[in-house]
Amino acid sequence: MLDHELELLAPAGKWEVMESAAMAGADAVYLGGKRFNMRMLKSDYNFSNEELIRAVDYLHEKDKKLYVTVNNLYYEDEIEELKDYLLFLEEINVDALIVQDMGVVDLHNEMGLNIALHGSVQMGIGNSQAVKLLEKNGLSRVILSKNVSLQEINEIHRATGMVIEFFAHGDLCVSHTGQC
Repeated sequence: MLDHELELLAPAGKWEVMESAAMAGADAVYLGGKRFNMRMLKSDYNFSNEELIRAVDYLHEKDKKLYVTVNNLYYEDEIEELKDYLLFLEEINVDALIVQDMGVVDLHNEMGLNIALHGSVQMGIGNSQAVKLLEKNGLSRVILSKNVSLQEINEIHRATGMVIEFFAHGDLCVSHTGQC
């Protein structure tokens, strides 16, 4: 018997995929906006700001969560626009941000945002010390590196109080541990 709740999280690059994931039983969906995420290269993927507003409403009406990827590394000249985007995401009530850049964590904390932070797989998190460091910095969940074994996941879980997420299906990128 589990002593914690499991969450089925599914990715979505398009509206139809988000709807399908929700209807198929996903507890939460993660997706990106048109800027500031790792999957920006296809113009027909990702969600405009208007679609993000609709997506939050759609998923929350179905008692499901929406996590938005803000999981790229950012240049100095992007920071002001990134701050505006973070404020927008908090205002529309997304449930969490999936982040890679520790600068986003600092911005989040400096701006006094209340939106939850999840450490992206792109952080390459593979041990309990890294998890504890992220927890100290205000993250509530970590997505472990794709090359961590089930035994290592269990050890990290036992050594920390953090919510642990890991990939169970899909592109595993093992040779690069999610460092796309």
